[in-house]
Parts: sequence; structure tokens; C-alpha cells
Amino acid sequence: MSSIESPEVRESFEAAEDRARGIHRTMLERLGKDEALGLLQRMVEIRWFEQTAYLRYLQGEIPGTLHQAQGQEASAVGVCSPLRRSDWITSTHRPHGHALAKGMSPEVALAEIYGRESGALGGRGGSMHLGDPDLGILPSIAIVGGGITIAPGLAYALQRRGEGDVVACFFGDGAVNEGAFHEGVNYAAVKRLPVVFACENNLYGASTPFHETTLNVDIASKAAAYGIPGEQVDGMDVLAVREAMERAVERARTGGGPTLLEIQTYRYLGHSRGDSRGYRTKDEEAFWKGRDPIDQLSRVLVEEGTATEDEVKATVDAGKAVIKEALKFAQNDPKPSPESAVDPSVVYAAPPRSVPVGPVLEPGPEERMLTIAEALREGIEAEMQQDPTVTLLGEDVGVPGGWGGAFAIYLGLSEKFGRDRVVDTPISEKAIFGVSIGAAIGGLKMLPDLQYADFVFEGMDEIVNEAAKLRYMSGGRVQVPMVLRSPVGSSQRGAQHSQLPESMFLNVPGIKVLCISDAYTAKGGIRAALRDPDPVLVFEHKLLYGSKGRKEAGSVDTRAFVPEDDYVTEVGQARLRREGTDVTVLATFRELYSALAVAEELAERGVSVEVIDPVWIAPFDWDNILASVRKTRRLVIAHEGHLTGGWGAEVAARVGSELFDVLAAPVQRVASKDVPMPMAPWLEEAVLPTRADIARAIDTVLAGTGRAPERKDGQQ
Repeated sequence: MSSIESPEVRESFEAAEDRARGIHRTMLERLGKDEALGLLQRMVEIRWFEQTAYLRYLQGEIPGTLHQAQGQEASAVGVCSPLRRSDWITSTHRPHGHALAKGMSPEVALAEIYGRESGALGGRGGSMHLGDPDLGILPSIAIVGGGITIAPGLAYALQRRGEGDVVACFFGDGAVNEGAFHEGVNYAAVKRLPVVFACENNLYGASTPFHETTLNVDIASKAAAYGIPGEQVDGMDVLAVREAMERAVERARTGGGPTLLEIQTYRYLGHSRGDSRGYRTKDEEAFWKGRDPIDQLSRVLVEEGTATEDEVKATVDAGKAVIKEALKFAQNDPKPSPESAVDPSVVYAAPPRSVPVGPVLEPGPEERMLTIAEALREGIEAEMQQDPTVTLLGEDVGVPGGWGGAFAIYLGLSEKFGRDRVVDTPISEKAIFGVSIGAAIGGLKMLPDLQYADFVFEGMDEIVNEAAKLRYMSGGRVQVPMVLRSPVGSSQRGAQHSQLPESMFLNVPGIKVLCISDAYTAKGGIRAALRDPDPVLVFEHKLLYGSKGRKEAGSVDTRAFVPEDDYVTEVGQARLRREGTDVTVLATFRELYSALAVAEELAERGVSVEVIDPVWIAPFDWDNILASVRKTRRLVIAHEGHLTGGWGAEVAARVGSELFDVLAAPVQRVASKDVPMPMAPWLEEAVLPTRADIARAIDTVLAGTGRAPERKDGQQ
């Protein structure tokens, strides 16, 4: 028996209808006829839009997929009608009604669903990703619960702006079982952010009844766990939703923090086209259709004397006519050019470009020989000083007397810039990333911190599905200036605190990846990242920080001359660390220093090794790397990440393809063994690449046979 057929649920709706009579009269008196009829017309437009799109989809005119929401119009209109243009909404894979209710024209919305040029996002988003930043509509997120962590970030940016704007975050009942619900709502609550969490409870997550997946089906009651108000509202009554939303918006605008609204509603069609709704009863569907939001408001308008039957009918006809014209527009709108699909300016706000290779680092005075940790702090402090939108957030970054981050990079910054710009967060990686993305879209430059790169997997959805794709999904209209810092690499901490995940992000267009291996690059690189308009992941090896008092096994001296000048290194620029003519070695992190040491040794044998630090593995400096290999005709790649699937594999494939006729020997790769990293130093040593491995690889390519020759010392 489905939950709506229980006597308790029916009684709750009967009680709600009794309360609604008083709400209707009060609301209609305050709204007046024109605005009340406007609510009706907007619901009709949404219903007719969905009906039209569904029929045209079945006829094969509309590509992709559609998720319908007929029956839920009161939720969309009731939530969005009290909002200002400068307020924002985040939506779901069922976004049509939300977008239209927030002000998107039906012509533009339908053209987007048709994949046409004049669509809201130029056909890149389609039905599941409707949005218009100019109207405060974030391209809707098709990942269940995906918007719940981003909405607090948008709200934080709006709160910093100080103009009283709010964010309404739509999600379904199924999303309350996602970790994003806890992390997003908790973050918004503890920071008292201006968010209204609007849960559209239509009783089903796809086809599974909600009461079969959750013991506490009273979603509004979950607000108590976060110390915020929660309220159930009849989602088939637009006036009741509007009244509850007005209270929540006023609370948010005046600093009262977030509210959780449980909007009890129903969708008449199934989850998607193939859903026959065999899991529902006819009585259940009849019950809900008997409470249809359009019929209900039409009846109330006449009963309360707000409008005549003729005026109601004219309003309904006007709504249908709007959609009829929108359909003609969408059908006749041209298709976007194929070239627009691969336009790099839509993927990146600052597309990759060719730059000269960074020269060999110059020596300097001892007093400016800084460690990576010192250079990072200096670069971050300088950017925060120059740009008041730069905001740092993470775990343990700003607590007075605290750590200054896991590796003390941020010591003193909260005292200098205040805890509203150096923000301590819950231990919630999804929230940290989502808030950073939302705040970046809202106009801030965000610097989220991870204590260890291994924790990036806790928020991969936010990074891969949102940070990397929202610009493209928005047709290039959204920017996400976010810089995520995290330490990587082995340090006798075991498998879950030793990973190097940088290579994984090479397969994610929209993300830039910076690997810092020296102090000069640390300052110039972090400043370049913070000035870049795209999301940047910054990885630093924990054994290379060189922090005073942290001399650990396997660490090396990475100090470098760091000018006091306001210098910034180029995004995408590799750095030449040693010139040579016989073989090129590409290396990052500790392997870079091993390669430099091997090059010194080989110079005594008359072998000239060119050592290059790629620095940015996305965008990769292909021009300068390929130029070096053309000169030396040999390439060795060394990195600590695993051999299989490492960034070295992509470089080897590209070089082998483009320089096949140039290479004097197959490309050699040196990397960690393909096993999780053990803790014991003697086991860790067996997994990690060594200086001897690099030397053997160089000998192999010099021999040109794929087999290492005998060395002068008699070793292989």
C-alpha cells in the first residue's frame, strides 16, 4: 500500500485544506486579481510546455531525454514567484517548471530542449540542464542532490554582496538520502546562509516509494537536526506554497538563515518515457489529480470573488497560446554550428595558449631562498591583499592558535584578513567543494583546501560533474574561479594518505592541473591559479614543502630564489630545469630532483640530459615538450603516480604518434608499481620509482634498442 493511501496521510491533507481556506482569502486580498491570475497563467504555461514537449518528444522532434513534472506546477510557481531577478535558484533533472517560473521565456526554453541555436544554452544543456545566469538560474544539475552543496556557496557570495538576495534550492525526496543533503544543509545552517531548501516530495525516487527507502518520511522534521526551521506545505496549492516561501525568504533576507520546506506534491507521469507507472494504484493517481493545482486555483479565484469564470478561462487560453507560439519559434530556429560544440572558449574562460618555456631558475641572495611552504604563503597572502574577493576555506585553516592548515601554509592569514575570508568548515569535502563552486559562480575567487589529496574522492561529483562542466553547460556564460590545493605523495602514511590523483583529471575537460615542485613556481604558480577564471587543482608533494622542523625521510631541499616582485608564472608553461642535447627527461615532484641528480652524474660520462618540469599537466605545454624531443630524439618520463594510466602514458602516446619518425628509441616511463602504497618504509621503497630506475631508463633510450647497455661501472 503506497503512503498516500494510509488514513493518516489523507487526514493530514484534509486538515491542510481546512487551513488553506484562510490562507487563500488572505493571500488573494494581498495579491490582487492581476497577480493572482499571473500565478494561474504561469502554471498553465508550465503544464502546456511540458505537455507539448512530451508529445513532440514522442514524435521524434526533440532529442535527448525528458523528465516530466505535470502536477508539480504549484511548487515551481509558489517558490519562484516571491523571488527577485537577482535571487538565484538551483534545479534538478526535472527543471522546466523551475526555469519558467523564475522568468525564462518559453521560446528560449523550448529552443534549448530542441537543441537549437537560440536556446538558453545554445543546445549544450537540453532538457536536463536548463539555465540562464542573467535570470539567476544556474544550469540545472542532473546529479541527484548535486545542487544542495552549490546553493550554500551561491548564498555565501550573495551574503558577502550585502544586498539581501537569496538562493532557492530545488531537490526531490530521493535526494535527502544523499550525503550532499547532510553536508549542504549543515553547512548552510552553521554559517546562517540565505538559502531556502525546497524539497519537492512527490513520494517516489524514480519508481521506488519514498517510504521504502527512509524510515522517517517526515522530511520537514529533518531540519531539527541542523537547528533550522522546517515546514510541510501542500504542494498542490500554489497560494499555500507562496505563503510558506514568503516567510522563508523573509527569514533568509534578514539574516535568519536557511529554511527547509517540504513541498508535498505529485507528478502525473512516470520518471521518464519508459516508466509505465505500474507500481502505482489508480486510486492514488485519482486522489492527486482531484487536487490538481491549476483546477484548484481556478476554482478558488472564482469562489473568493477574485476573478470571474470568463477571466479564468481567458487566462488559461492565454497561457496555452504562449506555448503554441513558443513551439513555432523552436521548430523554426536554426541548429547551432558543429564548430560551436568544440569551441575552447566555452570550455575554458581562459583557453590554453602557447607560451615560451620557463627558463632555468636563477640563483639569488640567501635571504630570498624560500621553501615551497614559505613561497605558497607569500603568494596567497599577496593575492588576498590585492583582491578582496579571494577567500580561503577548509578544515583547520583559520582557528586562532590553530594549525594554519595541515602543513601550516596559512599561518597568520586569519589574523590578517579575518575569519570571514579565512573560513573554517565542517569536515565535509562535498560541502567545501560545492560551496566553493557556488561562491565562485557568485563572484568570489575561492581557495578551498584539502588536508590530503586522497580526500578529493569525497567530492569528485562536485569537481568532475559541476566545476568542470558548468561553464560548458552554460554556453560559456558561467565562470568558476576556484583553486583547490592539496598535498600528494608517499610519506610513510599508508595507502589512504599517499596517493597522487593528478593524472585522473587529464580526462576531465574544463579542469586545469598545476603540480608544484619548487618554491619559485609555488609563488608564481599559485598567483597565476588564483587569477585564472577557471577551476584549477593544485598538487604539492608533502615531502617537498621544506617546512622548518619537518625534515622527513625522503625529503629534499626544494628551496629556490623567490623574488619579492609581483611576478606570476604563465598558466600552461613548462619549466626548463637543465638544458641538454642527448635525451629529454620530463619529471615532477621528487622524481624531478632525482632526474637532476642523475643528469649531473651522466654529464661526467659526456651525456647531456635536458630536464623539464611540465608544471602544468593541464593545459600541457605540448609545443615546448615536443620541441625538446625533436632536438634530443629521446624521451624519459618520471613521476610518482602509478605507471598504468599516469599522465606519462598520455605523453608517451602523443609523442609516439606525432614524433614517430624522429624518435631514436621507444619512450621510457618510470613510475610507482601498480599497487596501493604500503606504510613500512622498506615496503614503500619497493613500490616507489628510484633514482636508479631513471638512470636505467636513460641508458635504455640512449642505446636505442629498448634494452639497457652495460654501464662503465659494470651495473645494468
